[in-house]
Amino acid sequence: MYKSAKETNKPFFNLTDLMMETETIMTAIHNIKSNKGSFTAGIDRKEINYYLQMEPDTLIRLIRKTIHSYNPKPVRRVYIPKKNSEKKRPLGIPTMLDRIIQEIARMVIEPIVEARFFKHSYGFRPYRSTKHAVARIVDLINRGGYKFALEGDIEGFFDNINHNKLISLMWEMGIRDKRYLMIIKKMLRAGVMENGKVSISEKGSPQGGIISPVLANIYLNNFDWMIASEFEEHPARYKVDNPRKNGTARVKRRHSACYLIRYADDWIVLCETRKKAEQVYGIVDKYLKHVLKLNLSKEKTLITDLSQEPAKFLGFNIKAEKARGKDKIVGKPFINMKSLREKHRAILDDIKTVEHDFVDDAYLAYQIERINAKIIGIANYYNVGICNDTYNKLSWNLVNRMFKVFKRLKGEKWRDFYRPIYESNNRIERHKNSKRKTFMIKVDNVNIGLTQYILTKSERAMNFNQEMTPFTPFGRELRKKQTDKKPLLVRHSLYNENDLRFIAYKPKRGNILFYNFEYILNREYAFNRDKGKCKCCGKNLNSNTLRCHHKDPSLPMEKVNKVTNLISLCVECHNAVHGSELPNDDKVAKKIDKLKGYLKKQILVS
Repeated sequence: MYKSAKETNKPFFNLTDLMMETETIMTAIHNIKSNKGSFTAGIDRKEINYYLQMEPDTLIRLIRKTIHSYNPKPVRRVYIPKKNSEKKRPLGIPTMLDRIIQEIARMVIEPIVEARFFKHSYGFRPYRSTKHAVARIVDLINRGGYKFALEGDIEGFFDNINHNKLISLMWEMGIRDKRYLMIIKKMLRAGVMENGKVSISEKGSPQGGIISPVLANIYLNNFDWMIASEFEEHPARYKVDNPRKNGTARVKRRHSACYLIRYADDWIVLCETRKKAEQVYGIVDKYLKHVLKLNLSKEKTLITDLSQEPAKFLGFNIKAEKARGKDKIVGKPFINMKSLREKHRAILDDIKTVEHDFVDDAYLAYQIERINAKIIGIANYYNVGICNDTYNKLSWNLVNRMFKVFKRLKGEKWRDFYRPIYESNNRIERHKNSKRKTFMIKVDNVNIGLTQYILTKSERAMNFNQEMTPFTPFGRELRKKQTDKKPLLVRHSLYNENDLRFIAYKPKRGNILFYNFEYILNREYAFNRDKGKCKCCGKNLNSNTLRCHHKDPSLPMEKVNKVTNLISLCVECHNAVHGSELPNDDKVAKKIDKLKGYLKKQILVS
């Protein structure tokens, strides 16, 4: 689909049929269950586990039936704090079933729209990030000296998307399945439930919906291409002097290029002169108003001389400064301290909460690791900016705040817990070469230490390689090289639809299906984790020789089918685990005997 959409103007039909394919449905549920929002319920109060515990065939039939006569439930309205403001941003939380349908709908059109999106939009697209948007701006300043920025702000963008216009734009992009478009329209008009009352959505795309970011990019795609064709890719023009008198006398006029960089509804157009930026402002204002039914915020849309003051974009203050010893300007991304301080203050509040809610050392270790994840996330986000001095100061701030916690919890023994960070057993690669001190707690002979911002190295923002995409083998290989992360081997699915039906008749634990949908999903993960080999004897496995075994079948239902409790075995080893004889190989026999111990535990429990 991606190749066809990229190379031709071919329209696409039968997308609804693709939505009903078993593999599409299962992949969508994989994606949903791995998302941290899978335990946030909509108005029906059902979480992902409700569906994971269903019989597989029943769940797939339910989803197909829902797609066939789709009528989504209203979203649940919640409010979250708005960035850099005391106001709150509304979020719409769909029901879990509607979320699954949205993910399926997103998956089937993503290859098509990705092939036809403007190359310098970076928000909510595979392999792209804010770092690539920042890199593009810095690179244009460095290479072309573009120092005037039109900083755009669209008033209430997500709340003002025109439904009919969006459907029309999707049709233009080649999405010609009318049943699919009707499903999208129903999603948009699902309505909002707030304080027990439902209001129908006449316009807008609810923030919080899985498919909303893709629809937002579709809505602004023609805007992207309009700017690109008018200013970035336009050939040099010719101006005719007094055409009535001398129609052949033409004076070549240099075309002044401008460049759009967009991340979702945040965007900047870089220009060479203020006059050009003002011209672009007028064109953009008219286009948004008359074509997309949107309005620019007059207060927040600015023309900025980057050599005098920074453009505020995605948490960075980007300036154009004179290069040292050279007659040129260079782009410099500074951290927007207001944005960073808010995030840092939230971490300090988390540390304070640890003290008030303290239970024991194990609880403290858990909370330190939870806080570490936030510290690393923030540090990784801003590390393409000029950050070392800032990270150093904030790191000491973290340690000082944690000092107060340990002083109150451990008294004068706090010094025993203040040690070189390389002695910690968590985040080993991150901590191993640093002699900086931090606070750590020992649990089960393992030191869990508080990490620091400064341990995240600053890096230069790199332009995005436009060939990198998950929809081509070459694009995936580029991603692999860039991240130095070996992806899971591409294997044929181990299970087909007949397996799903068969699994429904497997043994039950009481009235609860033991081999449920969660089991089917997670055994694929376990097989990949085990690298397609038997965990006892090491033989290579295929769909005929694989047996997915529960290590500890006595665990409660919410834990028994987790990946950590599933292992891949060959037929012989699996039979040995459940039989009375052990193999001759001592190493293999020892592993099998250990698994037998879990089975004995189940007998004792029952």
